Amino acid sequence: MKPALRVSSRLASCLVAGALTLVAPAARAEFPTLEVAIQRARAQAVVVADAEGELGAARGQLAGARASALGNPYTDVQVDRPFSNHDRAGTEVQALTFTYFPVDIAGQRGKRIDEAERLIEWRKTGLVDARAIATADVVAAYGEFVVSSSRVAEAQSGETTAREEAKYFQGRFEAKDTTLYEKSIAEAEVARWVQSRAEAELRVANARARFGQLTGIPDPDKPPANAAIVPPPLRAAWDEAHVARVIDRAPIVSRLAAERTYWDASIERYEREKIPTVSFEVLAGRGSQGEARFGGGAVITLPVTRRFQGEIARAEAGRTSAARRIELYRGVVNARLRAARDAIQAVTRALDELDKNGLPALERAVAASVEGFRAGKIDLTRAMLARRDLAIARARRLDLLEASWRAYADLVTFTGDLP
Repeated sequence: MKPALRVSSRLASCLVAGALTLVAPAARAEFPTLEVAIQRARAQAVVVADAEGELGAARGQLAGARASALGNPYTDVQVDRPFSNHDRAGTEVQALTFTYFPVDIAGQRGKRIDEAERLIEWRKTGLVDARAIATADVVAAYGEFVVSSSRVAEAQSGETTAREEAKYFQGRFEAKDTTLYEKSIAEAEVARWVQSRAEAELRVANARARFGQLTGIPDPDKPPANAAIVPPPLRAAWDEAHVARVIDRAPIVSRLAAERTYWDASIERYEREKIPTVSFEVLAGRGSQGEARFGGGAVITLPVTRRFQGEIARAEAGRTSAARRIELYRGVVNARLRAARDAIQAVTRALDELDKNGLPALERAVAASVEGFRAGKIDLTRAMLARRDLAIARARRLDLLEASWRAYADLVTFTGDLP
């Protein structure tokens, strides 16, 4: 290879590598808003895909139920001849055909269609319930993601401050202006913040994986610094009357009610299927004397031993189970709605108090303790305790916000949308 070509080839390789390096970071998806995340979860979540598959299968059953009440005709062909010692034996051949036309005469087709339509309604409400579950899951994951990212930011800030303090005490120790105890305390504080940051980053990794799984984003970017970590405000008053209305319209309750209706229709269908089809018969052929033979008749099956006992028993058990679970889930929905509502209200009150009075007071205490320590008025332990109290209060505030997001997600589960 000529030197000029070799240089050109290397230059091209470098350019391609540089381009890939620039493109690689851009492959990470931008962090979506809560509304966009909900839309993606409703389309990408596995539970929604399963519910859509069940709905498609139910629609296929309706196509089969709409088939004609006239069954597939079938023909029985019989050819025979007599055998004897007479000279004409074996020449007298008789051929007959028996053609049957099965017909549902008791309205079985209508009952099958009604059962299939009730199944579709059941699967439709199941899809609504699945979307509500996916919405609640992504809301909880979104909240965990943004709150965990705030934990990382808090830990990084605390670690930076601790390292500055450790550097300050290292200088004083070298100048023989402080003790080894105070220097060691400052260094231990750095280690404590390093551990806190590692724990926060683990939370972020788990939250990112869950959030990406629900939204279909393989590698979502971290939330921006200005991302809201407080759940959206409630749209309704959530008084007792509103809670009662939500219970009646909860997707899980509607799904169970539709399931009970389906089992009712299934029982009616099999009760009607007890009456067998009637097969009308057309006879045509050639007799043994060569004459044409025509006739008709019907085949009637008597429902004596087999009357769809198993199918009816299964449908009755399904109906009983659905009715019992409706009452159970109404109690579950009622308890969880009230608990979530009360939790959100309690967290809101606590956050208001913390943001208005608690955290500002702790911040003033930290500033005063640091100033007092450097002025020689208080010892290092009291300054460290004040700083830790502030860090604990901020961490507990994030704990409250996580609990608030979980409670908010519970409301979403039983309303199907942002409450």
